[in-house]
Amino acid sequence: MQKLWIHICLLLLVSSFAFADITFISNRDRKSNIYVMNDDGSDVRRLTDIPFTVGGPRWSPDGRQIAFMVDLHSMQPNKWQQYDVFVMNADGTQQRNLTLHLKQDFMGSWSPDGKYFAFGSGRAGHATLEIFVMELATREVRQLTDLGFASSPDWSPDGKKIAYEFVRAGEGRHIYIMDTDGRNNRPLLRQPRRGAFGGTIFSFDPRWSPEGHHILYQESELVAGKGRVADSILIVHKDTRHLKVLDTPANWQIDSVCWADGGKAVLFSAVPNGLGKGKKMVKIFRYDLRDGQITNLINHPSSNWVMDWTPRQSLAVSSAAKLSMLWAEVKKGTE
Repeated sequence: MQKLWIHICLLLLVSSFAFADITFISNRDRKSNIYVMNDDGSDVRRLTDIPFTVGGPRWSPDGRQIAFMVDLHSMQPNKWQQYDVFVMNADGTQQRNLTLHLKQDFMGSWSPDGKYFAFGSGRAGHATLEIFVMELATREVRQLTDLGFASSPDWSPDGKKIAYEFVRAGEGRHIYIMDTDGRNNRPLLRQPRRGAFGGTIFSFDPRWSPEGHHILYQESELVAGKGRVADSILIVHKDTRHLKVLDTPANWQIDSVCWADGGKAVLFSAVPNGLGKGKKMVKIFRYDLRDGQITNLINHPSSNWVMDWTPRQSLAVSSAAKLSMLWAEVKKGTE
C-alpha cells in the first residue's frame, strides 16, 4: 500500500509539471510571441501575450527561466526601436525587465552557473554596440569589449570563454572568442572564409556545443547588387579550427541555429527555397548530425523562428516550490 501511494504521488508530480525542450518565436496569433514545445514538435504552448515585438528566447541553465528581447517601441511606428532584455519563469509568469536602460540592449546568454548574463548593448555610446555582463544578484553591469560593433555573446560550458559576433569595417561579420573578462580576443577562424560567389561573408549566432569543444553558427554571403546569395550552417572546433559545413539545401534562407539533443542534432529555422525570393514562411527544422536527416518540426501555417533547446530537467532539479513540498511528503511516507 505504501509503495502504491508513492507511485501515485510520483505520477501526480509528473503530470502537474509541464516539461518543454524548445522555446521559439511564432507569429501564429498575428503577432510575435514566445512559445515552447517538446523535442519532437508536439505540445506547442504560448508563454507570452504582449503587444510588443519579442525575440531571441534563451533558456537559463537550470531550465527554470527564459530570457528574451522586447521592443518597447514596436507599437509606435514613428519611433526608433527600443529593445530591452526581459526574463520570465519557464511557464511564462513573472515577466520583468532585466536590463532597463535608455540605450538598446540585445540578447545574449547566461553563464553556466546562472549567476551572470552577457548581452549586447549600445550603452557605451558613440553609435557602437558592445558586450556587457550583468551580475544577476546585484544587477551590476560591466563592459567587456571596446571594439566598435560586437554582439550575440554565447558563454562556453566551462564558464571561461565567450563567443560573439564582431563586425570589421569592409570585411563583413565574423565569429570571435574571448575570455570572460574581455581579454584575449581572437577570431574563431584564422582566415575568413571566401564566398563561393565572390561576395562578403557575414557570420551569426555563435553557439557553444554542450561538451565545449565546438562552435555552431550560421553564415550568409552577400554580393553587391544581388543581396543574399548563399546561406550555410557551420561547426568549427575551437582549437584545431577544423570546419564542417552541414549539408543543407543550397537555396534555403537560414535564419537561426542552435544545438539540440545534447549535441547530437542541430535546430535551425529557414525559408525553403527562400533565397532571392523575398522572405516567406519560416519553418523550424531538426538536422540529425549522425545521418544528416532533416525533419520539419512544425506543420503550421505561420512563421516560427529563433529557437533554443534545453535538456529536459529531472524533477529533483527543476521542480517548483510546491513540487518540492510534495517530494518532501513522498520522502516522509517512506520513513
